[in-house]
Amino acid sequence: MNETPQTPLQTLRQLETSCTVQPIWPVTLPPGTCPPEVTERTLSPDIPDRIITGVQNPECMVFHPETPNGIGVVVFPGGGYMKLAIDNEGIAVAKTLVTMGYTVFVCSYRFPGEGHEFGSDTPLADAQRAIRWVRHHAEQWSLRYVGIMGFSAGGHLSGQLLTRYSETFGTTTDEIDQHSARPDFAALIYPVVSMREDNRHQGTMERLLGNVPTQEQIDRYSVEYHIHTDVPPCFLLHAADDDAVSVNNSLLLWQALRNHHIPVDMHLFGQGKHGFGINKAKHLPAGEWPQLFHRWLTCQKLSGKYAPN
Repeated sequence: MNETPQTPLQTLRQLETSCTVQPIWPVTLPPGTCPPEVTERTLSPDIPDRIITGVQNPECMVFHPETPNGIGVVVFPGGGYMKLAIDNEGIAVAKTLVTMGYTVFVCSYRFPGEGHEFGSDTPLADAQRAIRWVRHHAEQWSLRYVGIMGFSAGGHLSGQLLTRYSETFGTTTDEIDQHSARPDFAALIYPVVSMREDNRHQGTMERLLGNVPTQEQIDRYSVEYHIHTDVPPCFLLHAADDDAVSVNNSLLLWQALRNHHIPVDMHLFGQGKHGFGINKAKHLPAGEWPQLFHRWLTCQKLSGKYAPN
């Protein structure tokens, strides 16, 4: 794998000119704040594989379909809560889903352990804000429903949002915060789910909770323990040969969703390893997952309870 040196990143717009990019928070960064950095991990000169570190001001990249279906998908790339795989689990995903009619919002988010106000809940605060931001502007995209899709640690973040969407962090900043942060549906792709020792991804757990978390913290951030009856329909996807995030994470979540009678589809593939996203599974059965997701969502009867006004 070739890797270029890190370069400063002022805005996600630098990475993809075909989309619009907007910050989700009305923030002014303190003087002297270092910008995020982007690194290219090229497998092929025709397939970019960039990662972002040091996010300070979360943004949404907005990808517009030619024929919108009225459904928005907010995408949270993975990266172990220390980086974002912005191409393989973000931009490439968006470019695939827009061909099916979805309006796609690829969101950056801040990481725990980097001194932000909400500590371990900083990514969740950003994820809540992203959903609310999309709902606030939904009329311009004619959206009826807004759901989420998360990969790896972004899958854990999506699981946190599924179960903790009504929690508040800080004070209300503006009218955007009046919208519900509950997603209308969720797709979790090879997600980190549990923080418990038998199944957790050690690096993700340490970056989220520190090196010696308490049992209370471990339980609080293990998504499978917090499923409730108002969790929206879920789509789960994992490879059985994932040697980074055990497939047991998806199995635990599937069982918890079933126990609470939440509609859920789960697809397990024999091959794919971890982090296959869009570009790394094109010649495997797992590469069909966007079509599986699309067929699943087409069959769902979304409540519209929290649909944009």
